[in-house]
Amino acid sequence: MGPFVDADGNRCSIEQVVRNLLKEDVTYEFIAHVAQCPLKTVKEIAAKEKSNRE
Repeated sequence: MGPFVDADGNRCSIEQVVRNLLKEDVTYEFIAHVAQCPLKTVKEIAAKEKSNRE
């Protein structure tokens, strides 16, 4: 688990927050700011998500 809480009140990890925000029309920089993580982490998670879809 992580320091974040989703809309349903469940604790979630930074990875879950980033994956959810990747579904929205926002920039990687915005996601990094909201998730309070490095931009590099957002890009790594995005690349992993993209490879999972292919």
